[in-house]
Amino acid sequence: MFIKNIIISGFRSYREQSFPDGLSPRTNVIVGKNGSGKSNFFSAVQFVLSEKFFNLSAVERKELFHVGSGRPSLSIFVEIVFDNSDGRIVIPGRAEELEIRIRRTVGLKQDEFRVNDRRFTANEVHQLLESAGFSSNNPYYIVEQSRITHLVTMNEEERYQIIKDIAGTKIYDERRSESKRILDETKSKQEQISHSISQLEGKLRELEKETIELKELQDSEHEKKCLEYCIFNLELENCKEGLFKLEAEWSSRKTTLFKNQESETLTEQEIQTCEDQLAEISGLMSRLETERESIEKEISILSNKQTVIDLDANDGANSLHRVDKEYAALLKESSDLENVLAKVKKDALDKRDMFKKSESLAIKSLEEVDQIQKLADHMQEKRNRNRLFKNQTERDRWITNEISKNKETIDNSRSELQSVEKEITSLDEAIKLRKITKDTTHSVEKVEKDLESRETKITEALTKRNNLNQKRRQLWQIVHEQENVVKHLEESLKRTHQKMERIIPYEIRQGLQSLQEILKEFDANTRKAVHGPLIDLISVEDGFQTAVEIGAGNTLFNVVVDTFEIGAMVLEKINKKRKPGRISFFPLDTCKGFKKNIPETPECSSLLSKVSYNDRFTKVVAEVFGRVAVVASLESGLKFTKELHLDVITLDGDQLGRKGAITGGYIDKLNMKLPIYANEKSLTLTLTEARKKLDDLCQELASVEQCITEVLNELEFLRAENISTERKADEEFREARQREEHILRLSSQKETLLSTKRTLAKNIQESIEVNNRLQDELGEKFKINWTEEEELKLEKLSEELASMKINYVSLQAQPLHLATEVQLMEDKVQHMERRKAMIADRIREIGWSKRTTHGLDRERDSLKHESILLNDRLNAIKKSIDASIQQKEEIQKKMENLNLNQLSKALSLQEKEDIIDKTQAQRNLLLQRQDEALNKLRKLGIVPKGSEKYANFSLGKLMHQLKCVNESLKKYSHVNRKAIDQYTALQQSSNELVVQQTSLEQELKSIYDLINHLDMKKDEAINRTYKQIQYHFEEVFKELLETEDTYAELQLVKSKSNKDEDPYCAARICVSFGMGTVVSELEQLSGGQKSLVALTFIFAIQRCDPAPFYLFDEIDAALDAEYRMAVSNMIHKQSEECQFIIATFKTEFLTTADKVLGIFFHNKVSRIQTISMEEGIKMLRQVALADRKRNREAEYQDQITNN
Repeated sequence: MFIKNIIISGFRSYREQSFPDGLSPRTNVIVGKNGSGKSNFFSAVQFVLSEKFFNLSAVERKELFHVGSGRPSLSIFVEIVFDNSDGRIVIPGRAEELEIRIRRTVGLKQDEFRVNDRRFTANEVHQLLESAGFSSNNPYYIVEQSRITHLVTMNEEERYQIIKDIAGTKIYDERRSESKRILDETKSKQEQISHSISQLEGKLRELEKETIELKELQDSEHEKKCLEYCIFNLELENCKEGLFKLEAEWSSRKTTLFKNQESETLTEQEIQTCEDQLAEISGLMSRLETERESIEKEISILSNKQTVIDLDANDGANSLHRVDKEYAALLKESSDLENVLAKVKKDALDKRDMFKKSESLAIKSLEEVDQIQKLADHMQEKRNRNRLFKNQTERDRWITNEISKNKETIDNSRSELQSVEKEITSLDEAIKLRKITKDTTHSVEKVEKDLESRETKITEALTKRNNLNQKRRQLWQIVHEQENVVKHLEESLKRTHQKMERIIPYEIRQGLQSLQEILKEFDANTRKAVHGPLIDLISVEDGFQTAVEIGAGNTLFNVVVDTFEIGAMVLEKINKKRKPGRISFFPLDTCKGFKKNIPETPECSSLLSKVSYNDRFTKVVAEVFGRVAVVASLESGLKFTKELHLDVITLDGDQLGRKGAITGGYIDKLNMKLPIYANEKSLTLTLTEARKKLDDLCQELASVEQCITEVLNELEFLRAENISTERKADEEFREARQREEHILRLSSQKETLLSTKRTLAKNIQESIEVNNRLQDELGEKFKINWTEEEELKLEKLSEELASMKINYVSLQAQPLHLATEVQLMEDKVQHMERRKAMIADRIREIGWSKRTTHGLDRERDSLKHESILLNDRLNAIKKSIDASIQQKEEIQKKMENLNLNQLSKALSLQEKEDIIDKTQAQRNLLLQRQDEALNKLRKLGIVPKGSEKYANFSLGKLMHQLKCVNESLKKYSHVNRKAIDQYTALQQSSNELVVQQTSLEQELKSIYDLINHLDMKKDEAINRTYKQIQYHFEEVFKELLETEDTYAELQLVKSKSNKDEDPYCAARICVSFGMGTVVSELEQLSGGQKSLVALTFIFAIQRCDPAPFYLFDEIDAALDAEYRMAVSNMIHKQSEECQFIIATFKTEFLTTADKVLGIFFHNKVSRIQTISMEEGIKMLRQVALADRKRNREAEYQDQITNN
């Protein structure tokens, strides 16, 4: 067994640490700088395995958490993975685990152990480790540097205590202390028992004297008992005689009282009927008053609405008169305007034709003038150039330059022309789009048609609303009547239910209620198997209800079930749920009832024949009624009881048992279970139907109100649609006019652009012609002077040009005049068309306003009709209220007479009841005296012997004899009546104490033997352990020094105490390193020698009690180099049998290590990883160099400080 891996998370300086390639099963050496985390690593192992970390406070747990960069962890854990191929650790229930994982997890409020993912307590983990060889008596499988120092500095007594701990004497000491405590307790008990026995013997002697006096007292008490028996028996006979006389008198008076009570009951029924009628009438009046108030409120609301509508209608009528006049004037103006507009349009068209003809003549004349002007200008320019330039070269250069400029001008003009053409195209598309949009607008006829259609729908909706309002009022009336019916039924059912609660025992009612609640938790089959109480399953013939109810009693409420198991299951569920009440069952499979043959005669018949039921319940009904006959009277019943040997019952409920018992008396017919129960069922059914009808009516009323809401919403929607249509039509007509005006503006822009286009085309053509002429001139020969012919041609052109300009001026005046006239006429047409559109809009608005006025008239007529209906209903309600008041007064008068009659009967009944109560009080007094006599006789028990001698004594003589006996008993007042019982009890206690004393003596002997045995075993364990440690101590010392003249011995120092204590008190170490005498004072040795002796002692302990692995923390710190090598070789040799994990600052252990681990510390986080031996040696040298540097700096600082 060895440690395969150690996983650390969040423990101190280790955030996340594990060994991916595992640990060596032999020697593992850990190296690193001071403060890098070696001690924390060993603490992590002890955190899981050592007991000193088992009980941690909250503060100590918090100190274990890793503190570094990043988010702090909420919990930490350390997990040690053991190779368990040798089966050294055995987990209960999982004996063959090849790998054991022991994990300990700690949070701020958590501390748990898990072994192979199973939760263990700390104590269980401790026991598991002890079973694997980790002895709590030998904690030296984990050795820290401080422990070596402690072994060197400890005294001999402490060293001896270590030997005792390894020997396991702690267990012996604990058992011996426990035995000593038990011994002391046993001695104390023995002393107490001896003292108690002596006290009991003294009390027994005193009780022997008291027993004699007690026997004399008992004789006197026996005589007193005989006298008391005779006195009580005589009193009982006297009471029986008095009761017989009072019974006859009480029975006669009770019969008269029953008759009077029946009469009073009938009066109470009549009063109750009147009260029900009054309640019904009051409910009706309340409903009618509520409806009257509601209708009056509606009439008020309708009156207000009608007033508002009348005002609106009157205003509408007045405005309609004014509007009609305006409407006629607008129609006339529209007609006149249409005629004038047609004439103006025709005149404008004629003028435009004249303008176009005149304009074409002027343009043609202008073109001819331009042509001659261009030719004359060219000749003039040509002549000027000939004068300007000296030679042809200069002229050609200038012409070429001009041609180039003209081409550039042509290009710019063409570009501008393209832009103008694009704008014209864009305007054409916009005009086309406006014309298309204009075609899609709504016409006036369509709008008028839509408005007319909605007005028709509004009229229909108003009619529907009025009809629904009328239906709603009718439904309100019906609902109020039905609510009154339901309320009356609920009150009747409540009274009936209260009667049922009075006549049915409370626990039975609770039981039936619990049954109903518990059945909801069962499935459907179980619920079907429970048929309910017997009273629900039978019906009784009229006239026999009293006999059936008295005969059955409370069995009427026994619940019928299919099987005994069903009843038991239901009862178990009721008990489990702690439901209140009691309940009885009739299982069909266990009931064996049968119908007894009873002759059917006028005077006698079977009670079962008067009951109707389902055939499947025959046995249950026969069990209750099968052996009972119903008879006409008690006299005939007595005869049938003797003949048929069965119980009989009369129609009035008097019973006669077959054994002779007679039971009967007055029965209140108003409080009979069967009729009240049947009435309750009937009322429940009727109430359910009435509530259903009320729900249907309420649902219908809600549906009607929903329809009214929908109609009102439809009216609002139609009116809103009318307004929206009118507004939309206005907007569309206004948009249409705006589109027409926009089209005119676009057309005007287009004309301007077309004129610009013509100008640009003309400029381009002129520039081309100039270039052509310049090009022609470029090919001509340069002349300085013109010829006469050319001069004449130029003069001729000038004269022709002047004549043509005069003609053009005369032609140009007429188009200008016509253009002005055309523009004025077109402006007038536009103005007249706008006026025409405004007139059309106003005519349309007037038409719509007339429609609104007609709608108000319809609404006013509707409100008048509804008001008439409400007034009719209000008058009917007032008549009903007057009739109800009259009927109520009549019933109240009748109730007053009945109450007076009942009062007189109640006074008479009270007098008779008082007499019966007095008779009953006398009877109760005699019964009380009779019961007291009986109780006294029962207390006396059986008839005492010798009482017959007082049988003929009178009551006075008996009382005298009793007084004499009581006087004689007074002298025995001091006698202890429990003397005999006390004597017997004390004698028994004395015998028991003697037996306990004998048992305690045997226990003392056993405890002494156990203590001696423990002392012997303890001495044997100490001697055995000492010899083993001494042997291994000497052997290890020689192996480490490797010389023959060495000497090492572990000596036990005997104590000078008594035999009850340890024979030894200390352990002394004597060693010789082969260089002198034997040394027993370790202070005389050097530091390295002390450490070597301490390690020898530790190795000797480990060989005496070996563990599967060892952890050494810097055990070689104080060793000399030669000793370090020897210790390293020894560990390497022992690693064949166990595992070593060693932390060191020296290089000797690295030479024998199977695996070298380096600890690195960065950003407050420690990390361990596998390194090579050379890397380990290099790291140790760096550590040593850093230490020397630090020491030199410290010495330097000390020197500075001293100076």
